[in-house]
Amino acid sequence: MSRLRPPLDPFLRATSVAVIGASRDPATVGGSVLANLRSSGYSGRLVAVNVHGGTIQGLPVARSMHDVEGSVELAVIAVPAPQVLQVLDDCVGKGVKGAVIISAGFREAGAEGRRREDALRAWIAEHPLRILGPNCLGWIRPACGLNLTFAAGMPERGPIAFVSHSGALGAAIIDWARERRIGFSLFASLGNQADITEADVLDTARDDPETRVVAAYVEGVADGRRFLDALRATAARKPVVVLKAGRSEEAARAVSSHTGALAGSDRAFDAAIRQAGAARVASVQELFDVARALSSQPLPRGRRLAIVTNGGGLGIVAADAAHDAGLQIAPIEAPARERLAAVLPAAASVRNPVDLIGDADAQRYGDALHALGGDGTDAVLVLLTAQAATDALAVARAVIGATREWSLPVAAAFVGGGRVAAGARALEEAGIPCYPFPEPALRTLAGMVQVFERRVPAGPASATGSSAGPARAIAAGLRAATSGTLGFQELAPLFESYGIPCAAMRAAATAKEAAAAAGEIGGPVALKIVSPDISHKSDVGGVRLGLGSLAEVEDAAESMMRSVRAARPDARVNGVLVQQMAPPGKELVVGMVRDAQFGPMILVGFGGIYVEVLHDTAVRLCPVTAPEARAMLDELRMAPLLHGIRGEAPVRLDLLAETIQKFARLAADVDDFAELEINPLVASPAGVVAVDARARV
Repeated sequence: MSRLRPPLDPFLRATSVAVIGASRDPATVGGSVLANLRSSGYSGRLVAVNVHGGTIQGLPVARSMHDVEGSVELAVIAVPAPQVLQVLDDCVGKGVKGAVIISAGFREAGAEGRRREDALRAWIAEHPLRILGPNCLGWIRPACGLNLTFAAGMPERGPIAFVSHSGALGAAIIDWARERRIGFSLFASLGNQADITEADVLDTARDDPETRVVAAYVEGVADGRRFLDALRATAARKPVVVLKAGRSEEAARAVSSHTGALAGSDRAFDAAIRQAGAARVASVQELFDVARALSSQPLPRGRRLAIVTNGGGLGIVAADAAHDAGLQIAPIEAPARERLAAVLPAAASVRNPVDLIGDADAQRYGDALHALGGDGTDAVLVLLTAQAATDALAVARAVIGATREWSLPVAAAFVGGGRVAAGARALEEAGIPCYPFPEPALRTLAGMVQVFERRVPAGPASATGSSAGPARAIAAGLRAATSGTLGFQELAPLFESYGIPCAAMRAAATAKEAAAAAGEIGGPVALKIVSPDISHKSDVGGVRLGLGSLAEVEDAAESMMRSVRAARPDARVNGVLVQQMAPPGKELVVGMVRDAQFGPMILVGFGGIYVEVLHDTAVRLCPVTAPEARAMLDELRMAPLLHGIRGEAPVRLDLLAETIQKFARLAADVDDFAELEINPLVASPAGVVAVDARARV
């Protein structure tokens, strides 16, 4: 859909609603929607429409929209799918601005349903009316009692906007949230997304004063780049937490390069979430744990965590779980240790975790938290176990009072049953998230850290010295020359047009030409087989390194071509490439594949012949900023090798990050390649140089 489509204002503050397909039976979809509106406190004008007329749930019934007096702002459509287009035409005549199509029977219903949905999308393109669905659970706006769903019950009003690709999951969450008094600013079940998508709801939530946090369950996105833009704009103003289904490797596309094998579509989605500044979680429970905490607690300013507990064993369990979640058990600073020692018994521990010992009462918890004061830490976790003298409610009140003025997040885990329930409830009502065990509390804090670390606005993704115009001309020439695979010889001019250094090379059709080329380049040199049919040259003996004399080069070239032809009689062998040897350094791979939803995606990792064994890679969507390029390098498990170990000099990280940024800019500018890869890219104390490459047109 075009971004010029009208905003979703009618869904937020509609003053009149028509339920088309209303029913006397509240167990039917049309009956449920009407019953929900009548029981949820909606104060606007409510119109029931049914071809049979009469009275439904105490309301007079219009036989069609033509029979309704005056205009209607919002419609809920619950009629058989073949009637939907006619109903929409009737709605336009009554000035309807938005419609929720709950009706199923569209693309999910086979060939006929797909044709029906195609017709619906064509209709939408010609009309300004905004449509949610079809085949969806509906929409809820608790602030004005607007419950346009057939789900049982109405959630409380609150600060979380929840968007879901699954209507069944949405209905379950509404029921679950009501039991736990989780409130929503809005709820949207997207269905088939013929018009309104997750990006539209993100845009709406961004500007909605009722919304403080956005939680989203997605199974895929309608338009990857549109979603990325909306997510980035929303996350810059409000925390966004995303649960994505379909993370398995089986869902990844099969491609032929190292890059494609290592960068499945789920990694593209993960890169989008990261670059937009949102947090990604792994479960429904975690989605709402993190969203609730973000709605009531300040963001942590880092990963340092202080733990206060009345059980040493529980503190150790929490410390291990914190480490697993990527949090740091920060040493308690000396002034805070002195304050703690002054108020705690001698048997207590004033180190982190702070152990108040088993007989700790509310006074001791309050004294310890006042003494700690939040110094030298970014978040605090309060643990309590139900022991003989424990008064969980009094402890909860002490925690609330001691931390009320803090500017860092506080979470709690009150471990036990009925004896801690009142305390846990008091903490929740005060906005301090409380959990039955430490692990979910720590996963929640880690999710909040993700939001803080990712939400810093990124600068423009540009690459100094890049030139899209000449590069497009070069790429167009390469595309015209082949319909298959390109090698380093063809690709080097393209890389050089973006300022990416390439090793000097000459092509040779014969062994004698190879020796002559080596003389021009100057030794030592490398030989590589030239064949559009061989991707991994070393696997067939197609690489020789460190050749010095011309005679050695000639002999190696003759032997290589003969052995490769014997090993791969089906492959076209066009000679060898004679290359200047790169200086000793670390071999990396920098590659691009085109994701079906998000477009060009860059992968960086340790390369050479071990890339598929190590699986040590980082992924981003193209283009990337300079900080993002550097962050990709820092994510690698083998990153310390780049900084120099055991007396080795570090590589030129500044030039390496700049080269990654230039490659990503190239990938964003030029759309001629399905896959593009430099492997290896050699980084050394002297600089960076591309040594080999391939591309698939």
